[in-house]
Amino acid sequence: MESVYKSELFFYRNMNKRQVIIVLVGISIVVGSFALSKVLGGMKEPPKKKPPVEIKKYVKTSPVEYGDVNTWILAHGRVSTAQTLDMIAEVPGKMRKGAIPLKAGQKFRKGTLLYSIDNTEVRLNLNAQKSNFLRDIASILPDLKIDYADNFDNWASYFEEIDIEKSLPELPKHKSNKEKTFLATKNIFSSYYSIKSAEANLRKYQYYAPFNGSITVVNFQSGSYVNPGAKIANLVQSNNMEIKVDVALKDINWVQNGAPVSITTDNKVDSWQGKVIRIGEVVNQQTQSIDVYVAIEQGDYPLYDGIYLQAKIPGLQVKQAMVIPRNAIFNGNEVFVLEDTLLKVKEINIHKLSPENAIFSGLNAGENLVVEPLINAHNNMKAFKLEEKSDFDIEAEEDPKSTLVNN
Repeated sequence: MESVYKSELFFYRNMNKRQVIIVLVGISIVVGSFALSKVLGGMKEPPKKKPPVEIKKYVKTSPVEYGDVNTWILAHGRVSTAQTLDMIAEVPGKMRKGAIPLKAGQKFRKGTLLYSIDNTEVRLNLNAQKSNFLRDIASILPDLKIDYADNFDNWASYFEEIDIEKSLPELPKHKSNKEKTFLATKNIFSSYYSIKSAEANLRKYQYYAPFNGSITVVNFQSGSYVNPGAKIANLVQSNNMEIKVDVALKDINWVQNGAPVSITTDNKVDSWQGKVIRIGEVVNQQTQSIDVYVAIEQGDYPLYDGIYLQAKIPGLQVKQAMVIPRNAIFNGNEVFVLEDTLLKVKEINIHKLSPENAIFSGLNAGENLVVEPLINAHNNMKAFKLEEKSDFDIEAEEDPKSTLVNN
């Protein structure tokens, strides 16, 4: 038993020595590795620190140059005829066809007989009146020859001039109050004016076109019986067209009566010339605009009622001003000016704004005005003038981090 006990004791003693040796060896390895890394780290040269790269910002500028600036106002509207006319019957009777078919879309020239109404009875009654008047003149000629010999030749010539089928000529002038009284007692004046009234009424039985145009609506055809007040047709004038455009209230003071106007289709293919003829005085409450009417001159291209066109109206001229892109302005009336290499914020006087441009003054002539919108720019920010694209390309090659302010 004792020998066994001694053997076990010897084993445990050897195991403790081995573990201690292993731990000491591990610690030696860790300490040696750390020391070696320190030695090797000290032998390596530290990395060189590069100086920070300066980012150059380029802006597009234009020198301030003042001059007289012409202004324009662009507006749109629909073409309409300057005159439409309802053809109304003034006398009763049976309609007869005129020189052209009474059809919608039919064109006509001024003076064309559009329709007539049967006037046989009225015309015969008028001829009867003229016959009675001719008899009355014949009956007073002997008295005129005796009592008013100084005017007899005029009355005799008048008697010969009367033609029952033609309009009654104007009466000769009386030469004394006594002659005037004599003619009045013989009902010469009364008969004359009754005939002239009947002649005027007879002309209502024929309707002649008052202008060049076309027919849009027809309500009666040849053979129809019409009463006074019946609407026969509707006429539109084709050689007198105008366009009504809406001009914003802020621009209306720039428009002048009589100003020449350029009129085009939206695709700029067809064009006409016009002139401002009327300017409204009532503001459209929905659009806050005023109607401006432009007469259109006949050109090489046909015009149609209802076509939608664009009008370019010249406005007033602005003296000593300059035009810049509207998006170069910020905060209402501020711009950037490049002084040496610093951006400076300055205020300008705006005379007129359009969707793309602005007319201004208020800067000193020769200053370098920034004419493009800038992003994240501020007062006293360092920037450089971008004169040409090639100059920028050279700088970009030298410094890949160079950039434009508005990018």
